[in-house]
Amino acid sequence: MTDITLAQANRIIEAALKKGHELNLPKLTVAVVDRGGSLVALQREDGATFLRPDISLAKAWGAVALGVQSRDISKRYESGTREEGFINALNAMTNGKTIPLPGGVLAYDSEDDLCGAVGISGAVSEDDEACALAVIEAAGLKPRPAG
Repeated sequence: MTDITLAQANRIIEAALKKGHELNLPKLTVAVVDRGGSLVALQREDGATFLRPDISLAKAWGAVALGVQSRDISKRYESGTREEGFINALNAMTNGKTIPLPGGVLAYDSEDDLCGAVGISGAVSEDDEACALAVIEAAGLKPRPAG
């Protein structure tokens, strides 16, 4: 099991910003974390708001911390009082490091081992997620394990 590298993170960020321009998305911020949740790389496009780095990092961190795409965290949050309470408690426990919105996507290597996660913020969450899903392969990784 290996962590996502700086070179891979930079390829993902470059591809994400390019994809955002192709899709005519608002200014994006892209964060890449390793499998332990440590920041590997982050870029905020000129003109993106100042809070975007925190949001993109929280999407990536939450995904890798719980071992699920941040969309799944969002679904849990929306599903009912107990799950909403869990996500709120998790956020309190981790000083706000998790945000229950799509846009945080796990990254796996060719052996289906988790390497880290990508978090994108700037567009609506569904577009952030679509962009992340589309660019992980730029680093030779995949957004989901096989099968």
